[in-house]
Amino acid sequence: MIKNKLKRVLAVALAGMMVAGVVECSSSKDAKKNNTAKSEQGTEATTEGKANTTADYVASNVTLPDNFDNMIYPIEALMVQKLSKGYAYYTNDTSEEEADSFWFSMAVLTSLMETESAYGDGVEEDSFYYLKENTTNMYASALYNTYGKGDMEFPEISDGDKYATYDDDKDMYGFLKGDVGSLVPYITDCTKDGSDYIITAELRNKDTDEVRGTYQVTITETSFDGDDNNFAYSVTDITTKKNSSYGFDEENTTDKSEEEKSTEESTSEEGSTTEADSETDTDSDSDSSSSSSESISQDDALSQAKDYYGSDAEYSYKKKVTVGDKEYYDFSVKGDDISSTDVLVSVDGQDVIGGTQNDDGSWSFDQ
Repeated sequence: MIKNKLKRVLAVALAGMMVAGVVECSSSKDAKKNNTAKSEQGTEATTEGKANTTADYVASNVTLPDNFDNMIYPIEALMVQKLSKGYAYYTNDTSEEEADSFWFSMAVLTSLMETESAYGDGVEEDSFYYLKENTTNMYASALYNTYGKGDMEFPEISDGDKYATYDDDKDMYGFLKGDVGSLVPYITDCTKDGSDYIITAELRNKDTDEVRGTYQVTITETSFDGDDNNFAYSVTDITTKKNSSYGFDEENTTDKSEEEKSTEESTSEEGSTTEADSETDTDSDSDSSSSSSESISQDDALSQAKDYYGSDAEYSYKKKVTVGDKEYYDFSVKGDDISSTDVLVSVDGQDVIGGTQNDDGSWSFDQ
């Protein structure tokens, strides 16, 4: 596997889901976000001693499996990947071009665990969280059950990948640190199908309650046998019911729209090493991305900018700028708790970045 050293500042986002199922969830109580420190957790998945409470990310009529706990974070990470990059769930058959989805999902999950859970044990350095081997394997197993079973290897880290790096001196993987912006997960249904659970969830804008995407995820009991496992389950698949940022309904994640296929083909021909990034940033398909999809209007771009930082902030259009060979609408932004001066919306409508332009013309993005 290629172990590349990368350094880049970007923002990352949230989670994902799958289809199927009939039967009602027969499991016990509603889940809660994890409040148990690592020191309180044993060497196996947390399964005892927690009084589950109704969480703000679960509909009141939904019953989740026992010990669901931290599984909200892998689900968030995969939903964000689906919303922002639109790739199918990573498997051994995934093309090299789409392997970036694996590292993107790992980066999102790492940031969520570091910033929103009580577990995070990453070493923060520059723009990355560096993880111990056991933690890296645990996160990968929660996202991809096939990896937990030992039937999958990590994909190579391409030369242009923004989301992951490998430090030979530390002997650790590093994952781009960031935040999920205004996106929050909300689980609307759970059904039990044999030994699996089928969860339906939405990604919402927490300020406006706008549904940005609806997904279905299948989870099953974890196969990870490492130490201090924070996840009682692993994801086995995810499908998209609706992605508002891409504007298409996806019936099967293995089948992409003709427009996306065209984008990927032109990207491959031009030698670009990355695809569309997150809702918060992407420096992808370069000019091929813009030329293979229709441009959005300035008004539509402003609407997406407001989704990113919230409608209470003040926005003013400045100009179009190019970042990493991709063109963006540039809006100035002012508001409480907003450290960035600008929010960029790609002209194809697929990517939103919050950041500040430096004196030398370069950009520093939200993290």
